[in-house]
Amino acid sequence: MNTTLWNALATFSFDEEGDEFTFKARLARENGWTEFFTERAIEEYRRYVYLCCEAGHPCAPSDVVDQVWHLHLCYTRSYWIRLCNETLGQKIHHGPTRGGRDETEKFTDWYTQTLSSYLVVFGETPAHDLWPTIEVYLQKKSFQRVDTSKNLVLSKSRLVAAVTAITLSLGLAGCGMIAVASSTIPFGVIFVGVLLIVAICILIKKNKKGGPGGPGGCGGSCGSDSGCGGCGGD
Repeated sequence: MNTTLWNALATFSFDEEGDEFTFKARLARENGWTEFFTERAIEEYRRYVYLCCEAGHPCAPSDVVDQVWHLHLCYTRSYWIRLCNETLGQKIHHGPTRGGRDETEKFTDWYTQTLSSYLVVFGETPAHDLWPTIEVYLQKKSFQRVDTSKNLVLSKSRLVAAVTAITLSLGLAGCGMIAVASSTIPFGVIFVGVLLIVAICILIKKNKKGGPGGPGGCGGSCGSDSGCGGCGGD
């Protein structure tokens, strides 16, 4: 490992002195990530940049890592001057796919090589919630900007879980109606109790997740001034 380069990347600061709204805070807000997941994503971005410089082949990031890259590109002075010019001594360009089968095959190859080099360089398999398998990476994605102050966002999996929970609750409530006939406990108390138990179970399951899974699809390469980047898939 190039320890000089890695130490420089490991200590690279994304913020200017006095920033109240930090890079990490913006990244977490724009992606709906927890603080812990955001810190992990930024760490993987550092590793990705290192691979771009040292792997010896074009590299492609996971979607999570690519979101960090996208935001960093918005901080033009931090990215182009402090990172590329002063820290790396070379430029890392990013560009979208041009579409078509050839582009998909190219970025599939880049991503596969990136995962292999990650294991060799860092001595561990990348976490699947940050670097998904190639099968997940190639799955079609559909992203849109959503104003969460005006819209409720609910994943399909959690919607199914909620409907299942409500159905189960109603079923249990029906059983409770039979039991309440011979009980001194009011039916309303039993019904509310069941709903509370189900709600608590759903919240516990939700809070165990540190961040989103690993939707792939975006990729990039780096190198000298002629380097380019891109997004895998159409």
